[in-house]
Amino acid sequence: MATLRHLLISASVCSIQSWGAPGASAACQMQLVSHLPLSPLHGDMVVPISIDDKPTQLIFDTGAATTILSLKAVQRLGLPHLRADEAGGALVTEGVLTSVGGIGGERTATAVTARKVDIGGLKSRNFNFLAANLDFPPADGLLSVDIISKYDVDLDFPENQVILYYPRGDCSAPAAFLNGPLYSVPLRPEGQDRRPRLNITVNGQNVVAMIDTGANFSAIFRHTAERVGVHMEDASARQHGSGRGIGPQTVASVRMKLDTVDVGDLEFTNMPVEVLDDRRGDEVEMLLGEEFQRRVHLWISYSSHTLIMQYPPTASKKPD
Repeated sequence: MATLRHLLISASVCSIQSWGAPGASAACQMQLVSHLPLSPLHGDMVVPISIDDKPTQLIFDTGAATTILSLKAVQRLGLPHLRADEAGGALVTEGVLTSVGGIGGERTATAVTARKVDIGGLKSRNFNFLAANLDFPPADGLLSVDIISKYDVDLDFPENQVILYYPRGDCSAPAAFLNGPLYSVPLRPEGQDRRPRLNITVNGQNVVAMIDTGANFSAIFRHTAERVGVHMEDASARQHGSGRGIGPQTVASVRMKLDTVDVGDLEFTNMPVEVLDDRRGDEVEMLLGEEFQRRVHLWISYSSHTLIMQYPPTASKKPD
């Protein structure tokens, strides 16, 4: 249940028919570059793309730093590994670049290249992916913030679609093709990547959260749950399970509820979460997953470093 307080941004500012209308910068123009249907498959939100003219399904994942393919997908798509270029400076030998990590630890990743990529009308040539031994059937990998964060992102769950807009000009004032009432909260300064982090409060305590479209359920890490007063001694009477992420290990979890969660001026009570027995290496303490995202209509405004929220959620407006 959500409780509403005062607006941080008015509907006249954010709910606009066209960019450049009163309340938004006259120099700001938004170009629609990609329109993708969202399909819930096995608990993940999957979008269709094309790699070398072959249909591919990726999880739309704002919680992952790097777009990545499974090794099975690389084999099916016939993508070659990148190799060392002695003339231009060696990247790696045999294509081994780095490791990727998250919940459950780290995996070794290699680089692969595709001749053509089409992401809902957003096209690129000679695009480099990372590939790792992931298995998230039926998806072939993750579409992540290294691509997503170049655009303003409309997460239109009421219509099961995601729309990407390219900002042109001065788009530093928050605005969105959403109906009111609208609310906003600043995104935290960027760290090593552009995953959308924000400050929220849980049971009155400050918590660093992340909008994670790759998580089908909101989650809080155990050490943070204990800090905000969640009574973990009650966990024995709760439903236990396990969480998974990019890493090879599963993580023990228990399903509980948070008394109050404040995201900007939206207050949620008795929010269900998974408490994960994992401590992340970064500052993120809580993941706001699909269960939360369907309660509100979210617009991630990378151009203004703002999360814009519509409550109650309705479908997006169509720009002129």
